Amino acid sequence: MVPPAVPRRCARPDCALTAAASLSYDYRARTVWLDDLFAPDPAHHDLCDGHAARLRVPSGWQLIDRRAATAPVVPASAAH
Repeated sequence: MVPPAVPRRCARPDCALTAAASLSYDYRARTVWLDDLFAPDPAHHDLCDGHAARLRVPSGWQLIDRRAATAPVVPASAAH
């Protein structure tokens, strides 16, 4: 009998919510990616929906949100 899968938790300190996204990054390219939850991997960091939605990257870095359920972000200047 296979034991039931234990839901993964958000990697943020003191957050007990279930992980919903995987964060990965490349220092050289100054790029951060948010993806739908990947299989566990030490190179990826699990985040809950709230922490993924509020994620901010350092100045000069690019955030690429590749999650399927997330609408693309349109800069305010392009919306008018």
